[in-house]
Amino acid sequence: MPVAYQSLYRRYRPQKFSEIKGQDHVVRALQTAVRENTVGHAYLLHGPRGSGKTSTARVLAKALNCTDLGDDGEPCCVCESCVSIAEGRSFDLQELDAASNNKVDDMRALLERVNLASPGRAKVYLLDEVHMLTAGAENALLKTLEEPPAHVTWVLATTEPHKVVLTIRSRCQVFELGLISSDIMAEHLRYVVADAGLDADSDAIDHAVAAGGGSVRDTLTALERVVAGGGTADLDASTDAILEAIAEGDRTAALSAVGDAIGRGRDPRTIGEMALAGLRDAFLTKMGDPPTRLSEHERARAADLAGRMAPAAMTRALETLGRALIDMRQAPDPRVDIEVALVRLCQPDEDLSLEALAQRVRQLEARLDGSPGSAPPAPHPAPARPEPPPPPAPPAGAAASSAAAPARQALSEQRAAAPEVPARYAAAPASGGGRAAAARRALAEQRESAPAVAAAPAAPGAGGLDVAPPPVPVLDLAAMRPRSPKEVVDLARRHLALEPPFVVARAKELEPDQERRREPVQLQALWQDLLAHAPKASTQPVPPVPETSGGAPALGSAPAEMAAVPETSAGMAPGSAEAASPAGEPGADSAPVHPQDRRESVAEPPPTEPDAGLGSPEYDADVESFDLAELHALDEAPSHAHDIEQKIRSTFPGTEFAVLPDPDDEAEGET
Repeated sequence: MPVAYQSLYRRYRPQKFSEIKGQDHVVRALQTAVRENTVGHAYLLHGPRGSGKTSTARVLAKALNCTDLGDDGEPCCVCESCVSIAEGRSFDLQELDAASNNKVDDMRALLERVNLASPGRAKVYLLDEVHMLTAGAENALLKTLEEPPAHVTWVLATTEPHKVVLTIRSRCQVFELGLISSDIMAEHLRYVVADAGLDADSDAIDHAVAAGGGSVRDTLTALERVVAGGGTADLDASTDAILEAIAEGDRTAALSAVGDAIGRGRDPRTIGEMALAGLRDAFLTKMGDPPTRLSEHERARAADLAGRMAPAAMTRALETLGRALIDMRQAPDPRVDIEVALVRLCQPDEDLSLEALAQRVRQLEARLDGSPGSAPPAPHPAPARPEPPPPPAPPAGAAASSAAAPARQALSEQRAAAPEVPARYAAAPASGGGRAAAARRALAEQRESAPAVAAAPAAPGAGGLDVAPPPVPVLDLAAMRPRSPKEVVDLARRHLALEPPFVVARAKELEPDQERRREPVQLQALWQDLLAHAPKASTQPVPPVPETSGGAPALGSAPAEMAAVPETSAGMAPGSAEAASPAGEPGADSAPVHPQDRRESVAEPPPTEPDAGLGSPEYDADVESFDLAELHALDEAPSHAHDIEQKIRSTFPGTEFAVLPDPDDEAEGET
């Protein structure tokens, strides 16, 4: 008669305390109680499936009824009592399933048999899944559980201890059994493979350990399945592919891995749970506490993900997949939830949540920190100032030097006579940041360290250096290209000494029927006409445009290609007679002129025929057609100033208005 096949987890069920794997604290307590004859009347064993709760209860029943008990409290496993318990035909061990015997009547029938004697010394009642008892059955059990007969020992087992009422827990000695670590499980599988003569390689053992998840029964079942398939594990790489896609941000690979897993027969929830478990392992590894129940493959995968993903990214992935698993319960197609979650994880650009935005910022920071150009540049020594090209040889050697000497002397006197800058406008300290501030500091240091320029260069061969002045840039007014009427008015006032009324009159004469905004070609034609009518165009050297504390040009300054010419030491506008007087002549050393006085001293252009009647009503109508709004914007005049003035006068009779100085004029005077 052929012997019926017995599964591996039944064939290799522990028969002694020493064969129970990974539960040393429980084994040590029970074995000591048996050896010292201090066994309690009730025990509550709780833990996950396959952790050894039923096997521990059976070994305890053997030890309590063994006729040849060892000194260490181990049963002999050869006496009639041990053999009958192992074969399941002993009256000394009563196993009941509380899931099917959970009513009050079932519990009453059990309690009626408790007082009956048994062949052995002790009678053990194993009540499995005790959390399934009804409230009435639990109350019926309390009295006998608290004070059982002397020969009765209760062993209650459950996978959900939180569902066991406290009145039962308080009457028992509670032991918690945990999952088995991967190292212990792999060693146990190698023993089983060798003892049973199975054909399984190391990959099959690792696969079984990973599939079991710390449960001995599940692990042995997975090993049995691998052996039945030929001894080589057909590893499902879909979970690895999903985790790889999340780390790389490849949504195509993630969706393809989900489709491959579903094609193998996995449901979307299982796919999400396995991906969630892999992310959890990587997160714990990143935090420095890797799980102990991982196979070699899972441990390597967790370490790889921990090195490629930030903790915040892992946390977001765990939360996203967790919400997707919750939403699957009520979704018509659970596959959509897992796919949408993976797309959000792989493409943070398509997720507008705060977590996704924070992850995008962290990725950018990581790229900047890791790129060679992200590090602050090493300080380089300042490049040597290039020598200016030698100027063209003058007709007479001393003539050129004598021509430049008065200008340098006038510039030195202007700097000496300039008022002290108030403290609030002082430059930022050396510790201040910003490229413009650093450039200004470097320029100031260079100027301080530069040798003073003599009034007249030493003659060659006299022992001194022949220092040639740098080339003076000349402003080409004809090459300017104004881009707006406001710019035309500004350039005409600065460089041509032409007031806005004259500019407006010339524009009206050139384009009498113009009703819309002027084109660049028309603005250029107007500028050329103004150059022709200007008394004298200024082509003086253009100094650098003053900068504000932030490094930007000062308000009201012209663009770089149309930089305004500064006023001379006398404070006059370029092109005026006073400004044209060289140093040393009368007027060169005069005191600075107030901005308002300077405006009055500007030479008015000679009156021409179009200038007649500029103050007449007809002229006002002409001004309105020449983008008057932009002209007002130049002078910063409010568009409703007249209306506001009338309203104030009507509300507060007797109000007087005073014209304050122009802030721009004051700023120019300070400069």
